[in-house]
Amino acid sequence: MRDYLMEEYKELVLLLAGCWFIQIFLSYLQHKNYGKEINELKKRNTGFLGVGISKAKFNLGRGIVLLIVTDEQDCIVTYKEMAGITIFARFKEHQEFIGKKPTEAMPLLANKRRKAAFEQAIQLIQSEKNRLEVV
Repeated sequence: MRDYLMEEYKELVLLLAGCWFIQIFLSYLQHKNYGKEINELKKRNTGFLGVGISKAKFNLGRGIVLLIVTDEQDCIVTYKEMAGITIFARFKEHQEFIGKKPTEAMPLLANKRRKAAFEQAIQLIQSEKNRLEVV
């Protein structure tokens, strides 16, 4: 009986294991893309980098990761957003925020999660500016 059950569910177990390995591989690619984007932005000689992350409750729904770079005058130079529910999401640059100050860009943000990630990124930028002023 036990051997019969093993044969019965063998294909299902192999399918689930295969899906799990595909998810691990695609998660690795997404993590690699995130690292590449961060390193690319860190190569800039000027400006301040802020990262904002907003997850959906219970991991259901779209998560958002923002990469924002501002210059010394507090204008947004780079605004990249990765939003989605799957591991296929990649960063996209949004030109409508470039050249605006954070206070001008805030009303353009569409939803609550995006605003939370934006505020987190701007807070990181402000803390970095404050840290540099002290030194």
